[in-house]
Amino acid sequence: MEDVFFYIKTETFILIPVLYVIGIILDQTPFIPKWAQAWIKLAFAVISCLLYFGVDIRSVVQGILVTGVEMIFRDTTHNTFFGIYEKTKKKNGTKDNERNGKKRE
Repeated sequence: MEDVFFYIKTETFILIPVLYVIGIILDQTPFIPKWAQAWIKLAFAVISCLLYFGVDIRSVVQGILVTGVEMIFRDTTHNTFFGIYEKTKKKNGTKDNERNGKKRE
C-alpha cells in the first residue's frame, strides 16, 4: 500500500476525503445506481487533476490512483465497522426490528 503513496503527488491527497464525501452524497441519491457512483467519482478526480496539473497523461493517472485509494479506504472502513456491528448484533441475538419495538416473527 505504501508503494501507491509513492506514486501519488502530495497535492492530490486532498481529493481522497473529497471523493469520500461525494461517495456519501451519491449513496443518498436514489436514482443513481451503485455501479455508476464509481465512474462519477473517477470522472470528477480525473477532471480535477487535469484542471490542476494541466492536460497530461500523468494527470489522468493521478486521478485514477486517487480514486482507487479512496475506494479501498471506503471499502476497508465500511467493512470493518459494519462487520463489527454485524458480529455484535449476531452475538446479542437481536435484530433491527426488535430494537425498533417490533416483535420478532
